[in-house]
Amino acid sequence: MRVITAKDVLGRIKVAELVPVMEAAMKDISAGEALHPPRFVVPINEAGRMGMMYGALHNPPLHGAKVLSLYPDAPRHGLSSHQGFVLLFESEHGRTVAAIEADALTALRTAAVSMLATRRLGRADPRIFTICGAGEQAEYHLRGALECFEPSEIRIWARRPEAAGDFAARFPDAPVPVRVCTSLVEAITGADVITTATAARSAFLAGADLEPGQHLNLVGASLADMREVDDTAVARMLMFTDSLDSSSRESGEIMEARAAGAIGAAYQVTELGAVLAGAATGRTSATQITGYKSHGLIVQDLAAAWHIAQTLA
Repeated sequence: MRVITAKDVLGRIKVAELVPVMEAAMKDISAGEALHPPRFVVPINEAGRMGMMYGALHNPPLHGAKVLSLYPDAPRHGLSSHQGFVLLFESEHGRTVAAIEADALTALRTAAVSMLATRRLGRADPRIFTICGAGEQAEYHLRGALECFEPSEIRIWARRPEAAGDFAARFPDAPVPVRVCTSLVEAITGADVITTATAARSAFLAGADLEPGQHLNLVGASLADMREVDDTAVARMLMFTDSLDSSSRESGEIMEARAAGAIGAAYQVTELGAVLAGAATGRTSATQITGYKSHGLIVQDLAAAWHIAQTLA
């Protein structure tokens, strides 16, 4: 069994090369060709939780598990917020393929799916990208935007302005301006794509401030007791997700908006994989506000892990 560290992955695997890998995985999820049972999340202490995900992918035939320490404040201590491993097996003979450190893999595959959602659900030629957050996911979403699109400007907003400034300063050679915004309204006004990649427990982005035609990638709040946008934002969005099953249990934004009566039984959530396969409709007008709710699935991890293991062989 190979052990592949984050250091092995960083700088050698790009977000853009995982986009077609994630597209195939997302189609298989919506076609029922992948197994992703509910994840386990165990509270450890006030600082964090332990998470476990397991599942299987039919094409290629793979199975495996992911074990993580989920500590949102760990980056302040120079550590990843997602510390752990993805253990990958091939399913023909059950052979162990690799154990891959989870932080870089998770950041890469999450950003790749967001780029895929942006390409399929957003405006045809997005130019202004706003990223809310200054951690790992923010970094890889910035890299993904530069690799997959031709932005004219990337805006950074974080709840701690100094964190946003430090983050932007890490990209002095970016081909486009990377601008820090101290005001969230300023950051999202006129943006084509807004990505929320924070550890927020409660909503910070107001739906009243959104503009027609924008696309949002809701990345940071992946559990039922977390959210990044308010009920008005949810109600205004044409909503998509990676898994309807996961969304029904873990989407804090959607669950709380429904409980508050901001959305009703007719509110539709559509799997991105179904849109990619042509089995469901995505954006149908230039004025719709689209949202992609990311939960993160073991199938995405397995597909990314296989690509990484083969590429770095």
